[in-house]
Amino acid sequence: MSSSGKKKAKRSKTWFQIYAADVFPGQWLGETLASDQDSLIGRNVEVSVRDITGDFTHEKYKLIFKIFRVDGSKSYARFVKELLNRDYLRSIIQRRTSRIDVMSEGITKDGHHIRVFYLITTAVRVRHSQESAIRLRAKQYLDELIPQLSLEELVRSSIFEDPAKINTNIQSLSTKIAPVKNIEPRKIVVLRFGEAVPEAVREEVESRSISSGEGEEA
Repeated sequence: MSSSGKKKAKRSKTWFQIYAADVFPGQWLGETLASDQDSLIGRNVEVSVRDITGDFTHEKYKLIFKIFRVDGSKSYARFVKELLNRDYLRSIIQRRTSRIDVMSEGITKDGHHIRVFYLITTAVRVRHSQESAIRLRAKQYLDELIPQLSLEELVRSSIFEDPAKINTNIQSLSTKIAPVKNIEPRKIVVLRFGEAVPEAVREEVESRSISSGEGEEA
C-alpha cells in the first residue's frame, strides 16, 4: 500500500451507536464517528429530554452523558449532568418577583455522590426572611429525599415527578410562606460515581433495535 493509501486507512472512521446505561437505560442517544473504540471512552453526549420523549415541553431540560464502554459498534454512556435551558431560565426570572436558589448534596441509594440545584421563583417579590425560610424548607426536603432514590429515580422525579413529586412537594412547603410561581431543577450533577459500574443493557438494546430499527429512537 502506498503512503497516501496508508494515511487514508488510518483516517477512516466508523459510526458507533450510543445508548444510555443508567438513566433511561437502553435509550438510543444518537450516533458518532470515531477512528477506534478507545477514542470514544470519555466522550460526552448531549441530548434534550425532548429527544427522548418527543414532548416539546421537555425541550428545556438538557442531559449530558459520558461514554464509558464500547461493545462492537455499540457504545454505552452514563449520566453525568442535567441542565436547564438558559433561554428558558431567563424567561422565568421576571421583575417584581424573587429568585431563590437551593442547593443540596448527598449520596443516592445506588451510591452516587450528587449535587442538586433547584430554582424557585415567587409570584411576587418577597422579603429576605421569606426567601431564607423557603430555601431552608426546600433544602431540608431534598437532603432527606436524595438518599431514598436511585440516580435514575432522582432525575426522573425532577423532570417527570415520578416516582417522587419533587416540584409538587417543594411548592406545598413553600406556599405556606409565600406564593410560588416556578420550581425547576436548574442543575443535577454527579460529583462521584458509586463503585458499581452500570451493566451495559445489551438485551434491551438488541430488542429495541429489532423492533424499531437500528439507529432510530427507542
